[in-house]
Amino acid sequence: MGGLPYGGEHDVNATTANRRWRIAVDAMGSDDAPLPEVRGVLKEAKSGDKDLILVGDRETLEAAVKKAGRLPDNVSIVHASEAIGMHEQPMLAVRKKKDASLLVAIRLVKNGEADAVVSAGNTGAVMLASRTIFRPIPGVARSAIAQLLPTIKTPTLLLDLGANVDCTARHLCDFAEMGDVYMRQIRGIAEPRVGLLNIGEEVAKGNELAKTVHRNLTAAPHINFIGNVEPRALFDGVADVVVCDGFVGNVVLKTSEGAGRFVKDLLNRELRATWISKLGALLSLGAFRRLRRTVDPNEYPGAPLLGVNGVTIILHGACNAQGVRRAIDGAVEELRTEINEHIREGISELREAEAKLAESESPDPAAEAG
Repeated sequence: MGGLPYGGEHDVNATTANRRWRIAVDAMGSDDAPLPEVRGVLKEAKSGDKDLILVGDRETLEAAVKKAGRLPDNVSIVHASEAIGMHEQPMLAVRKKKDASLLVAIRLVKNGEADAVVSAGNTGAVMLASRTIFRPIPGVARSAIAQLLPTIKTPTLLLDLGANVDCTARHLCDFAEMGDVYMRQIRGIAEPRVGLLNIGEEVAKGNELAKTVHRNLTAAPHINFIGNVEPRALFDGVADVVVCDGFVGNVVLKTSEGAGRFVKDLLNRELRATWISKLGALLSLGAFRRLRRTVDPNEYPGAPLLGVNGVTIILHGACNAQGVRRAIDGAVEELRTEINEHIREGISELREAEAKLAESESPDPAAEAG
């Protein structure tokens, strides 16, 4: 495996450590499909430790494989006659396009012919199809899209990034639990610092929803809740997990991407301004390469959809072959660590903490009678 950036020790079950995993890749999802998917799969296949399935129009995929190389023994093609476009309405597309590459790939997992699915397709369709076919993990009310973001220290997991626009306190607490489990199992952090994205660090900041979430997470002894995290502190690495609703999370993600492009373009312009700056850029080439790798989303394991009873990794539509490889790596790590089983256990523990909090806050009948 290519390995995950800034990874740690993993809690891997001995029975899954050496298992040969089968990953289904929706090859018709990305902006430049199927070339990134095909190239990524063919490069990842060289490791020889997993079986990869390209799902999409067979004729198109065979032509792309021929252009990129040859079809290895550990790569197969499963035909799907349809594809879901980026601008299609997710519910309508999932309902009508039964033979779409995305749905065929997810059904391969559901039917036991694959272990996980990777897709760079329509995010809403990926999320809806995964929820519908895999069903939620027992106890999880809403699944969440998560993604590792680079910080000045180590990556921070931000969730939700768009799966849920309107959230209750329970939903946000579930996101915190799932994020905590992910960072423990996948990133090897013993006690992840969990924060709530808010307009200020003080306990009294935010709306009633934020205050309720703050109170509930504070009362959960198994979660290392550090309190509110301001957006400006997000990239300082003050927390390992940051929780918010999908509307806010998506705005944060897209604003960050836009700011990153702005800084990149501005830096390129200034470095080309004079011969001295050009010389300085040449001398700093190694540092710029390391910086580019740190902020490149293709160097991270995609965006896992946490909370469904299966393993789904969502990729950016503009991903490249390296991004596909990293997503496959991320899917394998979730399978190896049996992350969904840990989420089930964590959600159960969270419900117990919530019940104890509710009991402690309920009025004492004897005291009221007195």
